[in-house]
Amino acid sequence: MTAKTLLEVQFPIGPLSLESYKERDAKGAKVLASLGKWWGAKPLVLVRAIVIGAVFPASDDPDRWPDDLDIFLKVMCMDNAGMWKRKTEPLPATLCFPEADYRERNELFNDDSESWKRGAPSDMRSALEKRVFFTLGHTDQREYCCRVEEIDGPPEESWVEINAYLETSANTLAELVQQLSQKRFGKHLKVGDAFSGMGSIPFEAAELGCDVYASDLNPVACLLTWGALNLIGGSEEFRTRVHQAQREVYAEVDRWLLKEGLETSEEGWRAEAYLYCVEMVVPEWDGWRIPICPSWEIAPKTKTWVELIPVISEKRFDFLVHKGGAGYSHAKEGTKQGSEVVCPPPLWEILKKKKSHSGTSRAIPYNQLIDNAGGLRDWEKRDFQPRTQDILQERLFCIRWREPDWIDDRVREHKGDLVYREPRKHDLAIEEKVEKLLKKVFDEWQSAGWIPSWRIEEGQETTRLRREKGWTHWHHLFTARQLLMNGYYSERIADHDSEVRAALCLNLGRVLDSNSRLCHWKVSQGGGIGGTRAVFYNQAFNSFPNPPGRGLIGLEPQMVAPHRGFPTIGKKATALKDAREITAECSVWITDPPYADAVNYEELSEFFLAWYVPHLKASFPQWYTDSMRAKAVKGADAPFRVAMADCYKRLAEYMPNDGLQVLMFTHKSTDVWEDLALIMWAAGLQVKQVWSVATETPGLGVRTGNYVQSTYNMVLRKRVGAKAGFVDFITPQVNNRVKEVITRMRESQIASDLARAGYSDTDYLLAAQAVAAEVVTGYATIDGVDLDAELRTPNASRGQSALRTLMENAKRTATDFLVPPAMYRAIRKANAGDPYSFWRQFCPEEKFLLKGLEGEAQGIFKIGTFQDLGRAYGVSSYEELLGPTVANDSRTKLPKEMPRPDAIRFDDVPAHNRGQWAYSPTRHIYHALKLLQAGADSDRAVKHLIDTTDFWNTRATRLEPIIAYLIETTARLKHWVPYRDHLATLAIGIENARA
Repeated sequence: MTAKTLLEVQFPIGPLSLESYKERDAKGAKVLASLGKWWGAKPLVLVRAIVIGAVFPASDDPDRWPDDLDIFLKVMCMDNAGMWKRKTEPLPATLCFPEADYRERNELFNDDSESWKRGAPSDMRSALEKRVFFTLGHTDQREYCCRVEEIDGPPEESWVEINAYLETSANTLAELVQQLSQKRFGKHLKVGDAFSGMGSIPFEAAELGCDVYASDLNPVACLLTWGALNLIGGSEEFRTRVHQAQREVYAEVDRWLLKEGLETSEEGWRAEAYLYCVEMVVPEWDGWRIPICPSWEIAPKTKTWVELIPVISEKRFDFLVHKGGAGYSHAKEGTKQGSEVVCPPPLWEILKKKKSHSGTSRAIPYNQLIDNAGGLRDWEKRDFQPRTQDILQERLFCIRWREPDWIDDRVREHKGDLVYREPRKHDLAIEEKVEKLLKKVFDEWQSAGWIPSWRIEEGQETTRLRREKGWTHWHHLFTARQLLMNGYYSERIADHDSEVRAALCLNLGRVLDSNSRLCHWKVSQGGGIGGTRAVFYNQAFNSFPNPPGRGLIGLEPQMVAPHRGFPTIGKKATALKDAREITAECSVWITDPPYADAVNYEELSEFFLAWYVPHLKASFPQWYTDSMRAKAVKGADAPFRVAMADCYKRLAEYMPNDGLQVLMFTHKSTDVWEDLALIMWAAGLQVKQVWSVATETPGLGVRTGNYVQSTYNMVLRKRVGAKAGFVDFITPQVNNRVKEVITRMRESQIASDLARAGYSDTDYLLAAQAVAAEVVTGYATIDGVDLDAELRTPNASRGQSALRTLMENAKRTATDFLVPPAMYRAIRKANAGDPYSFWRQFCPEEKFLLKGLEGEAQGIFKIGTFQDLGRAYGVSSYEELLGPTVANDSRTKLPKEMPRPDAIRFDDVPAHNRGQWAYSPTRHIYHALKLLQAGADSDRAVKHLIDTTDFWNTRATRLEPIIAYLIETTARLKHWVPYRDHLATLAIGIENARA
């Protein structure tokens, strides 16, 4: 029997959640951020913990497991000594002063005791800070420390304890991992990732001295992985060559732009940003051409805005940029508000004077104007700008210039000021020159691949580009200026050798993400000076009516990326290959697979791949340049399950019998988790443990619905034996494990003070699914289920399988276990019995309503939250319990929005119906509140409860706790303000009622 690893026994999910959250929240400071954009990369600290945990031996004696964990935390630099080594910020004097002795107070602090004394003895201050630092908890210590991946490992004193405990002789993490690997596997550790994406998993494994095998089906992902291993994790010599090449190419582009005068004003200023807007003719407004923009505010910090100046003779508008002034207060009111085009006030006054406004609306639906004009024309391959007859035209309405830097009388350098200005005659002439230059090289550049020639394939997101703009090819997503800039840059990087060219191709990707028609202007950028936001600030292909473009100096961070160096010493292999075709054996596979349709990788990657083709062919002749849509593992039904099972069967085949896999999974759909259990089951893998680590930060990716904050790390081994099981026998095992895991998650959140990175109810429900998978996959068969048939049967035809029964039972167990904290307090205060038994007595609709209110109190109003709750509680008609159902502004119904319940006395309700929503105490409490708001007195409201509920038997043990819960939970909800007094009145009335 293979000895267990620490990863199969325990994992510090609390500290790891905090460290992972901190790393994800670092944004641009992350180690691999300079490479470019990809989706779903997992925190390096989590990968490090998994790799080390996969070879770290678990003691045979459970009594020694706390000691195992202490040593593991030392290895991860999460103990006091490691945190002290990571400390980069001084502790505040106010924190240290109370702990200082008399001598330290005299030597180290100013008289006010709130500041450190200058010139104080550094060794004395360090000793005091260390003493105070060691009294702090991990969460507080973390505020003064760098991230785990930013240091080289534990301090010297920790290595003494680590080596003594593990019987090793390591001085570095790489040495430790390999010595432990020799003990476990008898060889150097090799880690594989068959869905490498950004490359964070193989990169961190290589940094730990492992040999790594990294593959991905997608060429764009493979290029990023290659960059992680060979640029960030490569030699200093290669990184120096790349940095030098970056500067050379940037200088070449700069010289060309200056020579042609393409980004220079009449005064010699350099352009930082160009602001464009859509323009369209509106027949209803006398055929005027209307510039379409959601807001004419440009930079709130300087109150910069754009005024529309009517040119009556041409029925169009000119632009005039202002700073402040009377019109600034209305600048946010653009000509496109929501789905409607709004007539500019100056034009409306003109129409009124001409008396041509009668019967005309000041706001017309945008889509109606498109339809009335005959719809959008599909752009052709040679188009790069609208044709004269097109409905949607494009106007340059503002340019942001940077004045030259200057030196004052004291020889101090000052950066030149920013100047926003409407385009002048010189600027418009340059725009025409840009178009002419592009026309001249267009065919040649498309043939060479410097600008794309690919057609946009239809897809979930890509189809909208044609529907909303008429764009049919990838180069249509770029203005003439952007095509000229990006294309010239692409041509220049081709002059370098294959390895450097591959690295510069990554820079090209960053430029594309920052300089496209899909970018948009964000006024709050830079503290309110305004700025462009990248295409992929989320995963959608959003087309905006006011796309900005960047000048060269605005693209310098993308073209001259400061790649950091983290040396890796293991053998590194990057392969462009389907996971179903890998032939490399690895002792440990760590994978973060695609999640059904969570991310449309093939569509997103084609945006970049259309530009990458010539560079990938030159740098990696053996690679294909196709997004492999047909082979992508995606979907949410039988084809997805079959493809995933094939992938993981293959990984299991190329793993030794004592090997181990860790599957990292982040998904909000509980249905996908049912599929995942079936996939692992069919692949011959057994889930040995599931660790839920909070990793996701708010605002990352698409957040239009509910989202999980956790990554579930499923520890897998090959299933041995042919144990058969039955649902009735397995169900209690699942229930017990669900309770154990949810308790562990809650305790870790409390222990680590994870208010900012904690778990939501969705996370707990998904954890329950994962736990069910853990139990199920230990059996070769359950109730005689045919695994292959189950995999291939469409969801609509699967029925209630044994697996589905177990999964749904796990969810029910979790929902019964998830008593809202405010309800828990109310039950305890009222001595109303066991909180879990109390909660289980609620019908599904009551649980939905009360948990929904808890979410609202936490500021969650997304429809996805309520959809997940509805599924979890089995409420198919949950929308009947909701007020508004807008994507990001949904909530449960208020008492006044509830229909009147049937006026049936409680004693007349058949006993078997009393648990239904219509006769539930919560339903009637809501109606009592409705009566009070309508003007009824307290006696009338209480009388309703006496008649319709088991009032005298449940007043103290049920009704009063529910009211107390409502009072606490709705206290800060604005939409419940009209009911606050009524809740108090009802509580008093219930308490004082007499028979």
